[in-house]
Amino acid sequence: MVIKESLRAHAYLSLYNVATDMVVANRIIPEQVSDPFFQRWKENQKQYRQEIHDNFHPLPVKEVPLFSEELCGMAALDRLKETLYADEDPAQVYYKETTMRVTQDQNQYNLELFLPGIPKEKIELSKSADELNVRIGNHRRNLVLPQALAALQPAGAKMEGDYLKIRFA
Repeated sequence: MVIKESLRAHAYLSLYNVATDMVVANRIIPEQVSDPFFQRWKENQKQYRQEIHDNFHPLPVKEVPLFSEELCGMAALDRLKETLYADEDPAQVYYKETTMRVTQDQNQYNLELFLPGIPKEKIELSKSADELNVRIGNHRRNLVLPQALAALQPAGAKMEGDYLKIRFA
């Protein structure tokens, strides 16, 4: 359930032109935990960890182990920082994602929106003057179209991979 919610959040952030550059999977039971009580948990987590890597590819995934105590206070935050970043700069961009782009193909234009994991039938589109309204469930964004597209009408849309390609002619 948490993985699906994270996938939806990733798509909704993309809808609002917010790129994601890394995924953090937390509370991973460490390998050194050998108590038989946790064996089934570890087996399930192995499957879920693979699912996270598969579903969020090509985003990098960093894993944070389940610590033996709650992360409270500055010392705990320093420990988390060391686990996640070690000697890396945490302000760096780990992956550059393009959430929206305009392409030209002969005499027509395409507006491409990165909407990972969203099926086309869940997306509603409408155009009013120079704005394109994109609705996915309760989430809606009004995009002011670039001048090259504002005077044109949408002529179709299709999903190609994780991109919704809206054709204007």
